[in-house]
Amino acid sequence: MAIIEPDLISREDITSGLPARRASILLFAIENRTAQLVARAKQATAIYLTPKAVAEQEKNFLQAVAAGRELPVQPSILDLDRYAPQWKDLVPDDPALQAAVAHLLSQKYEFTPQIVPGLRVALGLDTLAVQQAYQRLYQRPLETIFAPQLSRRDRVRGTWRSFSNKLETLPPFWITFLLTIPGAVGLLALPIALAGVGFTTAITLIILFGLINMLTVWALSEAVTRSGTTRFGLGFLGQLVNEYLGKPSSTMLTVIMSLNNFFILIIFFLGVAGTLEDSTSLPMELWVIALFGVCLYFLFRRSFNSTVGTTVLIVLANLVILLLIPLIALPNFSIANLPAISLPFQGESFDPAIWGLVLGVMLSTFFSHILIAAYAPITLRREPGGRSWILGSVTAIFVLMLIACLWMVVINGTIPAEILAKTAGTVLSPLAEVVGQSVNYLGSLLVILSLGLGCIQVALVLYYLADERLPEQFASGLFKRIGERGRFLLAISPVLLAFLITEWIAVTGQGSFTSFLGIIGALSLPMLGGMVPVLLLAATRRKGDFEPSLVSRLVGNPVLLAGIYLFFLATIFAYGLFIWDDLLPRLLVILTGIWVGAVTLRMLLRGTMSPRTAIELREDQRVGEGNLLQVVSAGHQVQVRAEVHTHDNQELIEMDIAQLPEFNQIRSIRLTFNNNPAETLKIWTHRLTPGGTSKLLPVTIEIRSDQGNQQFDMRDLGEQVSFPLDGEIHWVNFTFHPD
Repeated sequence: MAIIEPDLISREDITSGLPARRASILLFAIENRTAQLVARAKQATAIYLTPKAVAEQEKNFLQAVAAGRELPVQPSILDLDRYAPQWKDLVPDDPALQAAVAHLLSQKYEFTPQIVPGLRVALGLDTLAVQQAYQRLYQRPLETIFAPQLSRRDRVRGTWRSFSNKLETLPPFWITFLLTIPGAVGLLALPIALAGVGFTTAITLIILFGLINMLTVWALSEAVTRSGTTRFGLGFLGQLVNEYLGKPSSTMLTVIMSLNNFFILIIFFLGVAGTLEDSTSLPMELWVIALFGVCLYFLFRRSFNSTVGTTVLIVLANLVILLLIPLIALPNFSIANLPAISLPFQGESFDPAIWGLVLGVMLSTFFSHILIAAYAPITLRREPGGRSWILGSVTAIFVLMLIACLWMVVINGTIPAEILAKTAGTVLSPLAEVVGQSVNYLGSLLVILSLGLGCIQVALVLYYLADERLPEQFASGLFKRIGERGRFLLAISPVLLAFLITEWIAVTGQGSFTSFLGIIGALSLPMLGGMVPVLLLAATRRKGDFEPSLVSRLVGNPVLLAGIYLFFLATIFAYGLFIWDDLLPRLLVILTGIWVGAVTLRMLLRGTMSPRTAIELREDQRVGEGNLLQVVSAGHQVQVRAEVHTHDNQELIEMDIAQLPEFNQIRSIRLTFNNNPAETLKIWTHRLTPGGTSKLLPVTIEIRSDQGNQQFDMRDLGEQVSFPLDGEIHWVNFTFHPD
């Protein structure tokens, strides 16, 4: 996913022209970059953006800037202060210009010195030189730009922004933990689904599936850490699978994810509407209509912006509620409601209907893999080694496993199993009848914060997936008559169909929240939460762009990975052969299993897992970062031996990661290889802007190998190029071009 970062104004533009014009240009550049960073922060927690959607947002942003229109995102003075380190490089060392910008800021914004410490540093407002320049230009002290006091509204906004910033600057481990912990959807159905298998078997299953998902989450977290595609926000799970597992696997993933999102939207509709019906006097079907209307509002806007701080706060609130509900139920707990302790699965007959729900809900409870693929850049930007990212994701599953055990113990000790088994909605309804209305109030807040917001995000997923597959231009025939309004209606048709199905369920009483989780468990979650993570780990350990600081031999053991893959594949076939009764669903799920197995076999036979050497040449303009050249071969960092030719001299560098001088001083770099066992080569030349955007680095590459010489101009090919190797590489030469 490319992030908005146009080079519209350079520092040279700022340092030329009349003083007033220079100050105005500099302020515009500062606001422009800040707006880009604010837009990026609001996209950071979006799990629904697709490459086309991001490109469209970039285009709209650039068109607004070029035309002088109002920016899509208007930065506040607090935004300017927060991102001051990212725009500080735009400010020349010119006290008069800095003073003039401070004067323009005071005319446009209201602020006190306490709320803009970063801005004061970036503009040098606390230095004597800038203060004297301001006095000379405006015949009054610089302190006059500050307001004596903010309005109550601005004080509240400032307090919230300060709190939000503190949440966003939590240690990487805790940010990862909070962003990747699974939602409440599985827990709301877990006691119902497990009511028919016995208490000890239920606890055993929770621990078993929790441990399996800890392994698959580790696998996906490590795979994401090894990939530049997700590390720098260049793509989502589909692009990651396409690069490492091939196009057929990516196509299969897209189909499975589309089905998953469709049924998840129905589940969320049912969960929210059913819970709100129990808390109010309004029927479920009216709540479904209201929720669909909210989704339509955000579909018209084509975005649902939330920051990391907002998302973390919502997760914290959900965790508190998930712990409060069983604690409130404790006074009604009775040991007599718990069945006698017995060996797991002892004396229990196989009931397909029960075990279909069990498998589906167990998989749903611990499913956080989409979050891991979406949120990786947030943490890896702060800790490139990925240790906190991997451990935080795994810990999130472990903590949820403990919460799930707590729910099973308390709820099974509060509500008899026969009542749970007959419940069609979530577990909150029977629990409220025993404990009281407080459970409904907390449950309503929980489903609004978790499932309700999830409805909006999943609806946007379906919208963008459908919109990407419609023609770019309705040029002829029926499409021309439909127009853009018709295009929008076609794009939201999956959301409309999900709404109609949910409304039919609400009116007729057919189907249930828990039963739809079972469908998801059969069709999509074994692949998304089990097979794809282990395949990606196996591929990225051979072809990855980076080597994490934490690598587990156990998790990467081929026997273990194959066992996990076969376990989830067997889960799919179990639905088709033993659990479902109707012919059509059984045939569908069996064909799905055959398709998944065939794509995997084709992938392995075509050498998708063969080792690769990845060369990264990076100009890093971010604060506190340096330019580098690194080589990762077969998943491991290898020593770089490079001759760096600058305009003044030549330098030989031999180290794991070569730290390079400023790129405007370099003429060429020659990277020499002693031994390269890889079968493919990937070369990645890019520039990371101060905002963290990955952009093309204009270089020409010449490669000497056993095949002869090859030459590539990256200005024609983009940031990355990959090709197979038939022999040894001797050296790679990078020749730099002026921008």
